[in-house]
Amino acid sequence: MSKWWGLWWICIPIFTVSYIYSMVISSKIAYLPQSECKPKFIFTPQDVQYCSDIYAIDVFLIALKTNPIIYISILTGIYMMGFLVFVLVNKIRRRKLSN
Repeated sequence: MSKWWGLWWICIPIFTVSYIYSMVISSKIAYLPQSECKPKFIFTPQDVQYCSDIYAIDVFLIALKTNPIIYISILTGIYMMGFLVFVLVNKIRRRKLSN
């Protein structure tokens, strides 16, 4: 079990760096001219005045399209949360069996 905890601790900086990098890169869409940013909108209405008014879901979806490192962030985040849930469920089961 300790090797899995080691992998979990390694995933924390990988998740943090990939998440911050991908969100910083994808948030730069707010500084694009309207002619470049409006065609990328999916959920944001086309009649917004500024590219900085983009919805958060659009920033995320554009990041998935243009910046593949966000997939690493998603996978490591799912692994970290899944592992914690697995450990908690096992502890609860052991506690119930010992009572």
